[in-house]
Amino acid sequence: MKYRPVDVLRKFVLRKCIEHLVVTSEHAVWFNLTFWENVTEKPYANKCWDKFSKALRKQHPGFRFVGVWARQARGAWHIHGVCNTRFDIEWLRRKAMRCGFGTQMFVKELDSDPKTPEKISRYITGYVTDKNCLDSERDKGVRRTIFVGKNVKVIDMRYKSGLKRVVSRGREILQDADSTLTKFEREFSPPEHRKKVFETWGDWYRRCRAHWFDLGWASLTDEEREEILQLDYYTQRYLDTGQWSYV
Repeated sequence: MKYRPVDVLRKFVLRKCIEHLVVTSEHAVWFNLTFWENVTEKPYANKCWDKFSKALRKQHPGFRFVGVWARQARGAWHIHGVCNTRFDIEWLRRKAMRCGFGTQMFVKELDSDPKTPEKISRYITGYVTDKNCLDSERDKGVRRTIFVGKNVKVIDMRYKSGLKRVVSRGREILQDADSTLTKFEREFSPPEHRKKVFETWGDWYRRCRAHWFDLGWASLTDEEREEILQLDYYTQRYLDTGQWSYV
């Protein structure tokens, strides 16, 4: 199954935010909320969550939460997420029911295993793509990411990986070189890296990206290269295996 690029990016952003929240929380708690009724209207589901999250923040002033909305097979919305606070389970259930949620919920404090942040983030963000039951037409444009509290958005949708930064830099170098060509040279002797008339943008990008990377990488200083390699592991993986991946 092929996913939309925006969902792949949203999944990556959520994963990093969840991992950060778990690592920076003394008692990270994973919990899921469901509705007793078949609540399929997102505006109503949002109102229930807004009331509940306000109650959580009032009870726990430093409350932080990162999660995602997903649909169950029956069509009802439900929430999967991680927060930084322990709860009295009876209080939590009572407040959730008053705000419109059902009695059934899952609450679990996460352990201190070093692999736990990655495991839980992969599980929850699976609902962004392969594990949800979203209607591609009815739910188009519906906001599904949830961020509550301060310092939870440690990475946003404008994220650009180190590998993509290097490729973009190489592309800019060639564009600058093209600007020095005469009109005749641009129209009648186009360089090989320029897009062909019969190519799609994706075909052109895949054909040229290795060359763009080589140019961009060669233009970096040692300090800049080290910074790029520390940003994420995609550049190092490409240098080691030749595998392309941005998120």
